[in-house]
Amino acid sequence: MDNDALINGYFEGSLSAGQRADFEHLLKTDPKFRADFEFQRELQDSLKKDERQQIKNMLAEVGTYQNKPQTKVIRLRPWLAAASVAILVGMSAWLLYFNTAGFDANQLYNANFVPYENVVHPIERGEQLEDLKTKAFAAYENEDYGHALELFKELQQKQNDSYIGFYEAIVLMRLNKHQKAIPLLENYISGNGDLKDRAIWYLALTYLKLNEIDKCKTLLNELAAQKKYKANAAEQLLKELD
Repeated sequence: MDNDALINGYFEGSLSAGQRADFEHLLKTDPKFRADFEFQRELQDSLKKDERQQIKNMLAEVGTYQNKPQTKVIRLRPWLAAASVAILVGMSAWLLYFNTAGFDANQLYNANFVPYENVVHPIERGEQLEDLKTKAFAAYENEDYGHALELFKELQQKQNDSYIGFYEAIVLMRLNKHQKAIPLLENYISGNGDLKDRAIWYLALTYLKLNEIDKCKTLLNELAAQKKYKANAAEQLLKELD
């Protein structure tokens, strides 16, 4: 694994024993690696407050918490750090990292993609997983994406709520099945779902992963023009793609 993959793997908790040993060795012996790690860790801490407020505002818009206790805890996952660099425009260290001739679409994708937080059906700690929706989103939160995909497909057949397709698409992206994610995201966007701007962002990333740069840029320009969700990240990514 390269250094960035090691750092991302650390925050995701996906490193093997050997990779963890490599990570700890580099942390002790490589000043640049240690600086990159500290940079991303500080970004994670600074972004948690903003991300929590953003999700709270979204929930207020869609009204999905009207019958939920107000003491709900939304768990923010450590992989927020892997995408945070795209939000903080002007951070010189990250600009220098990408300031090379051309661009690596896969590298840019990995720096920006983070599965969207479960904001429609958060799981209570200790909650009994009795109904299908709770099981599906519990699998999603636990990053059991293969199982989550099966449950979302079943849930879509029985319930057919538009947001299920949105989360199913993100699961497909996480499973590296981006072609299958495209129609789900397009359908959600055309239906003007409450998370439409989020879907546009993930569709742009899907096209980036597939190296369909013109389609990616079109969607990024749309987000940047709206000056709302991911507008700064979209503008920064457009610069990297030029």
